[in-house]
Amino acid sequence: MSSDINSEETQKNTLANSIPIKSEKPIDLLEESKNDKNFEKWRKSLMYITGLGAIVVFMLKNLEDAGCKPDKKHFKCLPCDNTRSGGFSPDHGIMLCQNRFYSKRHVEDTMVHEMIHLYDHCRFKVDWNSCYHHACSEVRAAALSGDCKWTREIKRGFFNFTKQHQACVKRRAILSVQKNASCSAPGVAEKAVNEVFESCFNDTRPFDEIY
Repeated sequence: MSSDINSEETQKNTLANSIPIKSEKPIDLLEESKNDKNFEKWRKSLMYITGLGAIVVFMLKNLEDAGCKPDKKHFKCLPCDNTRSGGFSPDHGIMLCQNRFYSKRHVEDTMVHEMIHLYDHCRFKVDWNSCYHHACSEVRAAALSGDCKWTREIKRGFFNFTKQHQACVKRRAILSVQKNASCSAPGVAEKAVNEVFESCFNDTRPFDEIY
């Protein structure tokens, strides 16, 4: 996301771009190996039914109902730089950054975030070159995935007792939309997120409410 935590762990959902490749920055090979082993253990427990978290199972079921059931090949595991922990591309599927996770729950939340993008792409025919479409999906993914839970925000250094969740969702959605080449001009991402925020934040499909 320390990097993941200190640099906004999930500037991650560059939806209009292809899956990012490994950073050219030097990487501690011992730490990389440790992270990869931990990730593989978490991935295996999440991808087999006996180890799936309830929210991952829920999303898999709803993706199947929407006609977009993912399987193992839709989840690609790659090393990334410290600005992201995952990503979604309509052409490449869901990427999980094997060297950026610090817990099984972090892997699970990231999977759910990206599966919400896949759900939106399948169910609503999102145009990822539209800043407003992209902004709506980012708002929904940040709100529904666990990205903005209180404990995660504390680790990032954000403390607020009033509408903390909404502020986090808006901030992180803007960061993600800014990464879209179609929305990178100054002020464009902010405008798109602000205009769609209320309706998209309140659209909790396929959940009944924000968990």
